[in-house]
Amino acid sequence: MKKLYIIMAVLLSGSFALFTQVELVEEVTIDINDQRTLDAFYDFQQNNVITAEAENWDISFMNALSSAIRINGGQGVRLWHVTDGSIDDFNQPLDTTGKFEVWEELYNSTDEWEIGAFNMGNNGFSDETPGEFGWGQYSQTVVSGTELFVIKLRNGDYKKIAIDELSSGTFYFFFSDLNNENVENVEFSKSSFAGKMNGYYDLENGVEVDREPMTEEWNMVFSKYTQIVEGQGVVQPYPVVGVRTKNNIMVAQLDGIEIVEDKFDMPSELNYTTSITEIGHDWKELNFSTFEYEMVEGRVYIAQEFTPTQDGENVPIGAPVAIRFTEFTGGKFVFKTNDITLSVNQYDYDENQFAIYPNVVERGENINMIYTGSDLGAANLNIYSSTGELVTSKSIELNKNLQINNINANNMSAGVYFVRIESNNSIYTQKFIVK
Repeated sequence: MKKLYIIMAVLLSGSFALFTQVELVEEVTIDINDQRTLDAFYDFQQNNVITAEAENWDISFMNALSSAIRINGGQGVRLWHVTDGSIDDFNQPLDTTGKFEVWEELYNSTDEWEIGAFNMGNNGFSDETPGEFGWGQYSQTVVSGTELFVIKLRNGDYKKIAIDELSSGTFYFFFSDLNNENVENVEFSKSSFAGKMNGYYDLENGVEVDREPMTEEWNMVFSKYTQIVEGQGVVQPYPVVGVRTKNNIMVAQLDGIEIVEDKFDMPSELNYTTSITEIGHDWKELNFSTFEYEMVEGRVYIAQEFTPTQDGENVPIGAPVAIRFTEFTGGKFVFKTNDITLSVNQYDYDENQFAIYPNVVERGENINMIYTGSDLGAANLNIYSSTGELVTSKSIELNKNLQINNINANNMSAGVYFVRIESNNSIYTQKFIVK
């Protein structure tokens, strides 16, 4: 992606302030077709899209340490908790007459991937209900199933289903027709989907489905899904078409932004959230006169990839990305984007003459810099955070093969930082990360 420009503005008081002017220079089109039968996995750092069929699975199992089991709500799959039964009743014929009005219908969380419909709002780590995963209870390295469910498949068939156990990375579950015919016992191993966030299963055909890209190949998915709206004690599901982010992405929604010729000034403070539907679907509004979608004016999203540390902090990885939607028709998303990197005009920038090593440091470590340029004499060295805050400033004397190794990251919080050396003739900029 092309880089944005950072502008130093002189305030009336005579002091200096740094603000970030973002230019949205990349236009991206993602098409999941008019029937919305595709999922599009998007990597905003590489600007790459991988599409996958959305209609070839019914349930998904989350990888890693999660016990999340989700349903394909965007393609019509529905799930009910048999509240007057348990897993022990699976072998009994199930009469559903009048039951769908009293059984609890279950939905995937729209805030986190770790809570699927089968989890019934539990992720196993609550202080109030430790080890409770909805479909089962954790005890001594095994999650044992306790509940019975009825599921409506994407083809309209109804099945009863129970998750028997999660042990050593393998889900054991069984399902059948409501009258006990066509019983299937399944072992679903997470290892078959190593390196991916989810593995998928097609209940109609009784097969595993490998459809999702590797986790490092995407950070957003454009798709049809079910959005849950709660109000006045009523839970209402709506089928929507929108964007969900991977669980290591934080997003800040900016409203009321003045955008002129695809440029805007980014606020210095951003309120990030880890909700997977922070971008979601409400950046567009349906005009009921024209029955066409209109984009919400002045709305921009800032997305940032991060990695958690052992002490619970989130360390940003790479540059934040700005996204503004400009069009939505059928299943076609059009938006403009750019990464947000502290930079200068290209004719002032020469990374071959200024280097930082290592470019990822721990708090308390020294930051080493080498300057080999031809500019000599007095210069300023400034370090800024990714939001433009001046962190460190000092005067230096440029000379050939200058080495600077007394910049310490002890007082810098985890995040992305930018070093600028400004002389009379040139400006040099480099980036580093504090973990």
